[in-house]
Amino acid sequence: MARFVERDRYDWWSQTWKLLIFVAIIVFALTYMLPRHGVLWTVLLILAGLWMYISLASRKSGYLCEKCGKPFQVPTTVNFFTTSSIGKNPDGTYYSYKTLTCPNCGKRTKARIVKRVDERSAQGSGRLLK
Repeated sequence: MARFVERDRYDWWSQTWKLLIFVAIIVFALTYMLPRHGVLWTVLLILAGLWMYISLASRKSGYLCEKCGKPFQVPTTVNFFTTSSIGKNPDGTYYSYKTLTCPNCGKRTKARIVKRVDERSAQGSGRLLK
C-alpha cells in the first residue's frame, strides 16, 4: 500500500530533472523534427513528451482531500486534463492543489498535492498520511 507525506522544500530536484527531459524533447522536436518531418510530427512528439512528463510526475504524487483528509491518487489522464492552482497558507507560504472529486468521500474539493513514498523510505521520514 502506498503511503504519502507532505511535500517539502527539497522536492524541487525531482521535478527539475523531469522538466529538463521535457525541455530536451522540445528542443529536439524543434531543431530536428520540424525541418525534416513537418509540423504534425513535431506537435505529436511534444505532446508525447508532455504526456511522459505528467506520467512521471503522477507516479510519485497523490492528493490529500481537504474535506475528509484522506490521500488518493488519480490516473495520468486526470492529471493531464485538469489544471493546477496555487493557494496561500495562513502563514504566508504557498501550496499547489487541484480541484478534484475525492473517491473516498465523493465531494469536490481543493486537493493538495502530496508526495508518494514506499515503505522503506517512509521509515523515519516524519508524519505519514495513511
